[in-house]
Amino acid sequence: MKFFILILTITLGVAFDANAQNDPGPGGKGRERIEQLRRVKLIEALELNEEQAVRILVREKEYREEQRALKKRRDNLVDDLRSLIEDKADEAGIRKQLAAINEVNLQLVQKKHTYLLSLEDLLSIEKIGKIILFEERFWKEVRRLLINADRPSRR
Repeated sequence: MKFFILILTITLGVAFDANAQNDPGPGGKGRERIEQLRRVKLIEALELNEEQAVRILVREKEYREEQRALKKRRDNLVDDLRSLIEDKADEAGIRKQLAAINEVNLQLVQKKHTYLLSLEDLLSIEKIGKIILFEERFWKEVRRLLINADRPSRR
């Protein structure tokens, strides 16, 4: 299993480094490395075999792409809202923009729900639950490490 994870890490690292060079985007290589670590840790936490890992990562990639597109759309809507407020737009225009933002937020939640349900043919319901717990723990730890990295050490 450790050999498989090593090979997967190397493969994903090469693929993501090549992708990051083409499109660094917000967060760039650091964000990609965190995502790569998250994938490896998820595979370990769920004790997935090679076939399960590949199938889940493919499905997750599709979900993440849809999620990224929706988040970009939401960001654009928020930018438009900012412009409306700065331009002192009427209340109806602001309400319309808020409704559009809420709709995208609902779509994000629905996509996550659909993604998790789609895993039922690959994983037990317990392992799907473990994904939710893992994600929560992982991102909480990343936030903690980032916050502590900004603080000067006390020695």
